[in-house]
Amino acid sequence: MYLTLLFLHFIGLALGVGTGFAQLTLGFATRDMSPEERAKFMLRASALGKNGSYGLLLLLASGIGLMAMRGVGATFQWGGGAFHLKLTLTLIFIGFFGYVQVLLRRAKREKGGPAMALLPKIGRVMLAIGVAIVVCAVIAFK
Repeated sequence: MYLTLLFLHFIGLALGVGTGFAQLTLGFATRDMSPEERAKFMLRASALGKNGSYGLLLLLASGIGLMAMRGVGATFQWGGGAFHLKLTLTLIFIGFFGYVQVLLRRAKREKGGPAMALLPKIGRVMLAIGVAIVVCAVIAFK
């Protein structure tokens, strides 16, 4: 069961962080589009966010399962400060994720607008936080 949870955890990681890199690449690829055309394209491309949602869900569910199997106290002790930082960054990431959902709804309703302009900036911050979470996990669990 532990290996299954670990496998699901890595699939969630690939979905979640992969979505961030994909959105970054799409943002670079659409730089030469007109603002209206870019907004329309990126609103369609926001469907990639579902992969990120599924990835986050898998990461949370499998991570809780992994901690339960090893024991919460043992996991905190084994992971040390890097694990605590990983969990803190994860909570911050979830906050940004919720904010992005609000902005996406607003951008779809307005067919772009100011909410759409914020998404790339927040996406870059979330990608950086996601990579930092992975770094902390590697340090914590060598």
